[in-house]
Amino acid sequence: MLTSSSTRISGLISIADIAPSVQHLRRHRCDFSPLGATAVGHPAGQLRSLDRRIARVHDARGWALVATLVTVGALALLGGPGVLGCAAAVGASLLLAAADVNAFWPLVLGLVGLTVLFSLPGLLRRAISYLIAIFVVALLFVLVFDTRVNSLAVLGARPDGGGRFYGITNQMETLLLAPVLVAAAAGSRWLIGIGALALVTVGWSHAGADGGGIVVYAAALAVLGLRLRPEPVTARRLAIAAAAVVALTFALVGIDAALGGSSHVTHAVGTGPGSLLGDLGRRLHLSYLSVTNSWGKGLEFSAGIAVLVAIAAFFRGRPTIDAMLVGLGVSFLVNDTPVDVAFLGALGCWTLVHWEAVDSRAMRRRTGPVVLFASSLVALGMGLTLAGCGSQGISHALPVTVVGTVKQEAPGKGIFVAQGCNACHTYTPAAAKGTIGPDLDKLPQYAKQAKQPLAAFVKESIVDPNKYIQKGYPPNVMPKTYSKLPASDMTALVDFLTKPNG
Repeated sequence: MLTSSSTRISGLISIADIAPSVQHLRRHRCDFSPLGATAVGHPAGQLRSLDRRIARVHDARGWALVATLVTVGALALLGGPGVLGCAAAVGASLLLAAADVNAFWPLVLGLVGLTVLFSLPGLLRRAISYLIAIFVVALLFVLVFDTRVNSLAVLGARPDGGGRFYGITNQMETLLLAPVLVAAAAGSRWLIGIGALALVTVGWSHAGADGGGIVVYAAALAVLGLRLRPEPVTARRLAIAAAAVVALTFALVGIDAALGGSSHVTHAVGTGPGSLLGDLGRRLHLSYLSVTNSWGKGLEFSAGIAVLVAIAAFFRGRPTIDAMLVGLGVSFLVNDTPVDVAFLGALGCWTLVHWEAVDSRAMRRRTGPVVLFASSLVALGMGLTLAGCGSQGISHALPVTVVGTVKQEAPGKGIFVAQGCNACHTYTPAAAKGTIGPDLDKLPQYAKQAKQPLAAFVKESIVDPNKYIQKGYPPNVMPKTYSKLPASDMTALVDFLTKPNG
């Protein structure tokens, strides 16, 4: 059965792995191929089982998210159980995945029951920091040593549809931010300890390397540290904190790379600011597309933002809430799933409101006016979420033998998609409709303007994107990382851009 370093799930491979693997195979460099193989008994049966499991988790995901919103939102009224509930929902999801529970009702009802059960210790407020620390350690262990559990969890990674195959998703990152902040607020030692643990869990390549998550957590923890200090927060302190966040992010990524870690994060950071800006531009573009993809998504996003604005207006001034709001603001910039961030961020803020209100009469008085407003928006969002359940496509395994001929795609097409070119450029042969960079359907016209042969112009534009800037587009947007593509990949990519039909 095939294995892939891109998915870390036996039997599941990414289409982006195929072209590089073919190129390495042709050159007898199989050791460099992202694909491998492992001997198993009854591979067809195992593929069918994997396919069925992925499909079931996909079908239950929307309802599971609604169940999480309702359950944790209700637990928030008790204070501590709400905050702990955000982590408990993730823990329940992982436990059900480890037990291979994937039938719809056992999965959804099990998620609710286990979330409630795991949240009840939150009634002991003094124990919450310890419980959250234990959970984060356990999560790190799962992410490193048993990737499949998280990958096939209903609140875990999203291998269906070609999403994130392993590691912490933006959804999980947002769910866990509130518990981490509560644990870190227990004192300076907790701030450093739980902060470091959370950053390693989010950013370590062996655990999945969510680059956006590093920035989000670092920013939120920095603001929390400032707000916990007795001195007033000034512009100077904010600037120092921002610089520290940037330095810490680069340091963590550098240490990860030095220890042998390799991910899209280490590649982007290692190739300079141009690459980072290009990556940020692509993510903002994808965020825009996800919100404007349908009226339902737009309303979901708007409902989440409305709750966040209401909480910011009525409850700002509390360290954990301020830190959470800043973290979410950063997340909107560096991540590309704004709907998840808005709704789950609103849920996290809601749990923090009730956590803070337990010890504050003023907070309790201000909670009332927002309850009806927030509840109505949450109900609207749940309805929209239910309406969209299962609307996203799902990739199925093919455990049967295919007989006949199959049209061979140009190897460069897979490289074009794998390198993210389709996010920024329009190119009809790849069905790409990006608008950040120049229209690649007009490459012959651009080459003529530059007075260069087409192939030479295309290769030079990939290797040194600032050498020729098309009118109407700014410089320093396209990453310079592509100059480090293997020669075979570069040739295939240039061929695809100059001779897409062979």
